[in-house]
Amino acid sequence: MNQTILSLWEQLTPVFDDILATAPARDAATDIDTAAVQQLVNAGFTRLRIPKQFGGYGLSLPEAYEFFIALATADSNLAQALRAHWSFVEDVLSRTDDQHDFTDRWLSRLGAGAVVGNAITERGNQQGENITRLERRGGQWVLNGTKYYSTGTGYADWIAVAASGEIEEPVSLMVAAEAPGVEIVDDWDGFGQRLTASGTTRFTDVIVDDDDVFPVGYGLDSGERTAYGQASWQTVHLATLVGIAQAVIRDGAHYVQSRTRTFSHGAAETVRQDPQVLQLLGELEAKTAGIATIFHAIPPVLAEHYAADARGELLPEAEIDALYARVYQAQQVIAPITLEIATKIFEVGGASATSQTRALDRHWRNARVLASHNPLIYRARILGDFLVNGRSPDRKYTVGQAVTSSSSVPASAL
Repeated sequence: MNQTILSLWEQLTPVFDDILATAPARDAATDIDTAAVQQLVNAGFTRLRIPKQFGGYGLSLPEAYEFFIALATADSNLAQALRAHWSFVEDVLSRTDDQHDFTDRWLSRLGAGAVVGNAITERGNQQGENITRLERRGGQWVLNGTKYYSTGTGYADWIAVAASGEIEEPVSLMVAAEAPGVEIVDDWDGFGQRLTASGTTRFTDVIVDDDDVFPVGYGLDSGERTAYGQASWQTVHLATLVGIAQAVIRDGAHYVQSRTRTFSHGAAETVRQDPQVLQLLGELEAKTAGIATIFHAIPPVLAEHYAADARGELLPEAEIDALYARVYQAQQVIAPITLEIATKIFEVGGASATSQTRALDRHWRNARVLASHNPLIYRARILGDFLVNGRSPDRKYTVGQAVTSSSSVPASAL
């Protein structure tokens, strides 16, 4: 382990410990506390991948993901809240040299501590459509629209936005979170990911700088490049799920160690010596180690694809298909096993395991919501189609009302 990584662990471990200590109370209060993210910024977490000349640490992707999993183990809410930031950093780093003006500007901002959120998803739209619009008015770009599930915006300095342009073409851009006309509402009501700031974002006549509009071919979740394709986005989810599984094992072991009461029909005088409890914990820990091993095979391959994008090199379609298949296969294993671990941990104790002060339920709630973002049944079908029929795995997807649908469901309900 090199000195830079050792120093980062020394800087970040106390921050992770502080975040862990306050995670249950913050989750219960459901208050967006920006102080925790600011701690991470101050300690260098958001700059792990930023080159040293821009104020970062220049870690490789596999090295950086070790820290990401550590954050997810401390509080998976905050890991998910920084998902858009994590992906945007990779977008900037994997741009070709002809994008150096955009790249240098954003590496400077990120290296100075800027945090990025996202506003991509809408309600009431048709698939592939953005109702939010970016139009030229009086010589300036003006943004209007409303986004939902805007993960991380409550912590962010900048927001990555997907919109439609003047001829209905897809446009991606960056907007300062405190720009006039930006309204961020913490109205996310999911039972998990309560502190991810995944609420509503409204844009009313927001002026957008020309330099903050993405060039053609660099769209959010376009699938045209690895950085904003589903392989990249899903990998962040998988890292968070691995962190949740590790958190369950940590908290479950602590719970068993602390128990003084046991059942008359138990298999030992103390719970910590009960062979059935120990067997269960051993099985769950082994599964946690297994999904971590599966995950760690992904970042090195992703890094190769990012590097190819940065060189402007078109990799063979078979290699891209293999990457997406690898990630989707990992999703089929990591998500269900994490949910199993987060459920079975309650078998090690009685009703006291469900105490809100222990907050073991937050692990299952957060894992369940993460696993619901990209339904496993669809990805399994895609993998089967690839195996049997050779159809390339989808690299992007859109959410909305089907264009040809005759559904009578009102738009407000979507």
